[in-house]
Amino acid sequence: MIARSLVPWLLALMALVLLAPAVGAQTELTGQTSGGAFYKIVVPDGWTPAAGLVIWNHGFDLSPIAPEPDLGPLAAVQLAEGYAVAASSYSLTGWAVFETHLDNEQMVQAFEDNFGRPDQVIVYGASLGGIVTARDLEEGRIPNVVGAMPICGAVAGSRVWDGALDLRLVYDLICSDVPGAAIPGGANGLPFPPDPNFDNNALGLALNACFGLPFQPNAEQAARLGQLLELTGLPVEFVGTDMGFATFGLADLVYDPRKLGGAPALDNSSVDYGDAAANAGIERVMADATARRLLLDNYTPSGRVGDIKIVSLHTDKDGLVIIENESAYAEAVPAGNLTVATVVEDTPTHCDFTEAEVLASWESLRGWLAGLPQPTAENIQTTCNGLVIGGLAEGPCRIDPDFEIPDLSLRVRPRDTCVPNGETLCLGNGGRFRVQVQWEDFDGNTGPGRAGLVTTEDTGSFWFFGPSNVELVVKSIDGRQNNGNFWIFFGSLTNVTFDMTVTDTQSNLSKVYTNPAGNFASVGDTEAF
Repeated sequence: MIARSLVPWLLALMALVLLAPAVGAQTELTGQTSGGAFYKIVVPDGWTPAAGLVIWNHGFDLSPIAPEPDLGPLAAVQLAEGYAVAASSYSLTGWAVFETHLDNEQMVQAFEDNFGRPDQVIVYGASLGGIVTARDLEEGRIPNVVGAMPICGAVAGSRVWDGALDLRLVYDLICSDVPGAAIPGGANGLPFPPDPNFDNNALGLALNACFGLPFQPNAEQAARLGQLLELTGLPVEFVGTDMGFATFGLADLVYDPRKLGGAPALDNSSVDYGDAAANAGIERVMADATARRLLLDNYTPSGRVGDIKIVSLHTDKDGLVIIENESAYAEAVPAGNLTVATVVEDTPTHCDFTEAEVLASWESLRGWLAGLPQPTAENIQTTCNGLVIGGLAEGPCRIDPDFEIPDLSLRVRPRDTCVPNGETLCLGNGGRFRVQVQWEDFDGNTGPGRAGLVTTEDTGSFWFFGPSNVELVVKSIDGRQNNGNFWIFFGSLTNVTFDMTVTDTQSNLSKVYTNPAGNFASVGDTEAF
């Protein structure tokens, strides 16, 4: 049953689908960028720049880079709708986001050299491809990006590695003394460098020794498994998958010289695991501030997406890229740029959507780009049902418009470090100082300052009413050689009231600086922290 109020939306979307031309002849271009990434481009005959380009970003893969990358699950539909389609293998394996923005920039340049510059570009991707997509939007290296669609995307970015670290250390807490269950490494040097003598089979034997997986555990194994699930919130179906990510994926991230190069970027030194015994017994890892900054820079979304329209699709029980990624992304990206649709599934999966759910999200994004109002999750569910009823895609349709996405901090324990997002600047000394702003205009309207341009590691800005109108510039200075303190300077370019809160994430001390209504404050605090 489709609500009458949603019928106009559905009819408009169905018109877009049914007017798509039949697939005809195509031109295929393959190659390799100077950075080492392979690419594949397919262009329908008769393509013009007005038709646009779609870029597909694939997921996490530790396999060697290979030519002929896959073009994504909607390539046939997109080509039929007149788009050109392109995809990159990436130049790195694993957490490839260190280089993907450059890989895709070079791929698009190859496209332009052969076919011309597209008037509009839509970027989408799944799993790791979700954060690759988010970085593509914010880097601005690809011209004319108008829309994006992360699917089960790791859109919390580098914060997912905090969860991987926690899982590995919780495992060590529970299992390291169990015969046959120990994994090389440990907190002192975690993770171990990639070791051909410890592979997936060896990991499987360790998990079997500790938890009895994948078979029926005995009483002791079941108790240990229950403890792991309680402390991590993982579904049991994903213990093996997630331990693989937290073992081999984490080792690749830390030791790959084009990523962290062995730098200690992970930290749980002050994490509260919500359990007294776990807090007392778990090993602690401390990050170097510069290395931590490198990880956050590769990549944590800032939310600076301009006018780009984003539809994000996720399942509620994903055990690898958890649904809470979406709450972190929604904190960074303005609500007017982002619609999130959550599929409620019976059993946990990773990216197991039906054809109709993915196609409905895509067509809803297209409708939004074509001038329809921003779609809601209810609109997307309605479109999904329409596609199934019309025989255009296989269902079922399981999007719950009322689903409330939990906060990421409930699953990935927060760190006393600064995480930059759309409302937060992280300045100075490896991002040590968290800066946030709340404003009130002369009519009593209030809101958060939006983090703007970061010109150096120490200097950034905020806007209140529009991204092109900077209202506040702030910087931190390490003045310890002069007077033993960190200094905070800011200059107001507005006379509305605002409170700027600066927090030293190492000491957890905060200072609030206020600009009264009618003033243009300029402050140099040389004894801030």
